[in-house]
Amino acid sequence: PHIDGVVAVAHTEGSHPNPNNRKLLLRTLAGFMVNPNVGAVLAVDYGIEPVTNAMLRAWLEDHDYPLDDVPHAFLSLSGGFQEGLAQGEAIVRNWLEQVNATVRTPESVAHLKLALQCGGSDAFSGISGNPLLGWVAHEVIRHGGAANLAETDELIGAESYVLQQVRDRATAERFLQMIERFKEYASWHGASAEGNPSGGNKYRGLYNITLKSIGAAMKKDPRTRLDYAIDYGVRMVQPGYYFMDSPGNDLESIAGQVATGANLIFFVTGNGSVTNFPFVPTIKIVTTTRRTPAPISMACLWTNWGNRPLT
Repeated sequence: PHIDGVVAVAHTEGSHPNPNNRKLLLRTLAGFMVNPNVGAVLAVDYGIEPVTNAMLRAWLEDHDYPLDDVPHAFLSLSGGFQEGLAQGEAIVRNWLEQVNATVRTPESVAHLKLALQCGGSDAFSGISGNPLLGWVAHEVIRHGGAANLAETDELIGAESYVLQQVRDRATAERFLQMIERFKEYASWHGASAEGNPSGGNKYRGLYNITLKSIGAAMKKDPRTRLDYAIDYGVRMVQPGYYFMDSPGNDLESIAGQVATGANLIFFVTGNGSVTNFPFVPTIKIVTTTRRTPAPISMACLWTNWGNRPLT
């Protein structure tokens, strides 16, 4: 009764003989394994891939990930599919009693690490849903928790707002360097951040990247200080407000946030989105209540009564 599920987390990365994202992939998988929501973890490979269990184990050890805090095993398959399936099932079944002994108890919100997300955004996302996330994040941080803002290209044009409150000059410079790095990468392929807004964004009032970015940046409350600017998947080990360098794609950015240790996802949507994650709960917040009554977690309206978001 205390186990929410047994899930498979597959990935599509690292198939090239010498993948240029090997370090990023290892960092992400390592973060998955020690995420607070994971009760036990089995890593499976064939032992011949460009990224193997041996590499992952070495990464965890070399970078001081707390792997011993979670029951774990590494399985390299050598026989047929059914044989490998039986081996994996036996390992997992042996953990069930131990994991089930972990009982939920009331805890401080200081243990929360929030992933702040938006997708299928519309003109209302930046004036109702995203400010709600900013307010919640501010309160969680005030009580000792952490929050994580991502999607580098969706903050281009909102840099001055994000940096209104910042921990120090080094953090501000690091954030700006990440923005400039994204612009440079895009330019290599003849693209720019103006290509980010989707057809659905534009149809619903977000006509350019500046409008979209200003709305996305509202996931940071004006009172909240930007404490850290981190690379993709780097663990959040201190309380505070984090920016994580990531693509604008929801799935890719959420994967990185989960790797940082995020144990709850807040996801604002106007157009609707099915984005979720196998072992981190997602609270969906919709800004178009009448059009999308279900299965969204909560609806968000904005009132003039003290400029407070109501749910």
